[in-house]
Amino acid sequence: MTSKGILLEMMNSNSSRINDLERKFEKINEKLDLIIEILNKDLKQNCKKMGEHIDFVENVYDNVKNPLGFLCNKINYFSKDNQNFTLHNSDYKLTEEEITDCFLLEGDINEKT
Repeated sequence: MTSKGILLEMMNSNSSRINDLERKFEKINEKLDLIIEILNKDLKQNCKKMGEHIDFVENVYDNVKNPLGFLCNKINYFSKDNQNFTLHNSDYKLTEEEITDCFLLEGDINEKT
């Protein structure tokens, strides 16, 4: 084989490799564009939704924590015998007299402090 033939064969081989690399590079660019689109569009929307959800939960907690703390403290105060009260025990309902007594006791406690 002549040197000219060897050079042509090497050029064809290199041209084929370059074409393969270009196709792979185009596929990588397409995938990268898709990833960037997902990050810019979908991820930002989902993060925004999660942020709104976190804000909602924090607002609910801020509104509920003081009344819930008050109830827990009252229950602990009245359960000197260490009874465990649960939210599932709905058989017992306070009478009007018991509710009034609770408020009277609360007034007595506040006067002492």
